[in-house]
Amino acid sequence: MPFRNKLSYVARFVVDSQGKRIGESISVFEDMLIIKKGEKFYAIPFKHVEMRGEEIRVRGIVQWDKAEALAKRWKNAQNGNRG
Repeated sequence: MPFRNKLSYVARFVVDSQGKRIGESISVFEDMLIIKKGEKFYAIPFKHVEMRGEEIRVRGIVQWDKAEALAKRWKNAQNGNRG
């Protein structure tokens, strides 16, 4: 799957498969896109997202609880912690 520069995915609106806006991409961590949805953060693997024009579309069914747990690793890294 060809990717643009992963940083080009940052600061874009993220929509679900129906085109409903679900959040905004704010960072890249490892092979995941970090999305802010309300006050929470989620990490979605790049294999589950695609660029559609100026928006990012999430493909498939997202397990939001797992995505939130993955985002905690990103948050810990931001705070200088491991794990």
